Amino acid sequence: MGQAADKVQSIYAAINQRDVSQAVIWIDEACCYEDLNFSATFMGRAAVQELFTESCRAVPADLKFVIDDITGDDLAVGVTWHVEINEMAFPNGRGVSFYRFSPESGKLVFARDCVEPALKPGKAAFTIIRWVTPLVRYWLGRQSPTVQDASNHSIASQKSSPSVWSRQSWLTDLLWAATVVYVGILLLSPPTWLPGEPIWAIQPDTLQEILDESLNFFFILPLLNLVGINSLPAPTVNPAVQGFFNLAEAWIFMFLPLMMMDKRSQHLPKMVLWGLAMFLTNVFLMPYMALRLGQPSDSPNLPKKGTLARVFGSLGLIVGNLAVIWFCFNRPELGGVMSRFDYLGQQVVSNRVTLAFVVDMVLFWVFQIWLMGAMMPIGERYRALRFIPFWGLGLWLLV
Repeated sequence: MGQAADKVQSIYAAINQRDVSQAVIWIDEACCYEDLNFSATFMGRAAVQELFTESCRAVPADLKFVIDDITGDDLAVGVTWHVEINEMAFPNGRGVSFYRFSPESGKLVFARDCVEPALKPGKAAFTIIRWVTPLVRYWLGRQSPTVQDASNHSIASQKSSPSVWSRQSWLTDLLWAATVVYVGILLLSPPTWLPGEPIWAIQPDTLQEILDESLNFFFILPLLNLVGINSLPAPTVNPAVQGFFNLAEAWIFMFLPLMMMDKRSQHLPKMVLWGLAMFLTNVFLMPYMALRLGQPSDSPNLPKKGTLARVFGSLGLIVGNLAVIWFCFNRPELGGVMSRFDYLGQQVVSNRVTLAFVVDMVLFWVFQIWLMGAMMPIGERYRALRFIPFWGLGLWLLV
């Protein structure tokens, strides 16, 4: 098999015996170790030793890494492996790794571990990739020639005004930075940073909570059950959380006609970005706003609202008002309005999903003010509606 395989097997055996000092014998001082469970790369023998030590402390004593197959030569090997507890295979515990050894020192200089993901979207992954690809293209600045040509005159005129161009550039950078912070802190940071679990360590109870809230989307199932249609019972969710969730969903729902009427973003994949924000995570509104600033700008011009705006505005207001009623009065045995606010407050400081929705609703308000203001000239009759969260957008779509 080769010397590299023997060394890797020795490392695995030492880790299974929780003998870190023996495992790091084969680690080079200049080792680069990539464990894809972590965002950072572990550089140097000391960092790898710390990783091994923390891993051995954190896992049960009867957890073992079992090599399924290993192949390579004297300097590099690929390994497939799985995790066992008490000689039983651990769910979602498979992985693949690659190791390369130095021809000079004979020690490990590069490693990459890839663990089986807990969430497996299956074929939905292809749909997500298809949705995200246009965003990535724009993010990388790969505009089509048509868009680029159409932008030249307007962008040139913006650049002729240094203050305008500087302000827009600063706002774009801020929005991208906010996107990174949102993803890094709200979605990926460890529980020691924020309450609740990050998406890479999400627990079954939290997944069930998200599923239950989603099944009660727009109160469709509860209302069907109320009129006697019980083919699929609505999950029981605290009305404070369910009302808050549906208010947020109704708000982002009404953003579609607002985005479609935005002439400045006419060359952006608006439906894709809105769909990702509506059905996946609301973080995608920030990239939309950042990408929008890179498009040619026009003077505010009151758009003509059609059927789409009125349908979405009407339905959004109906669901939003129902969400408020649901929050306040559904299941009276749970107490009055103040007790529900108390419960929601407790969720904000203990549940990352609820905290994320609070952040989302603040961002919705900011972007509502921003987008509606960009479409309505100063002095326009209904311009002040943009400052009224949620209901201002809904009413504006109707008038």
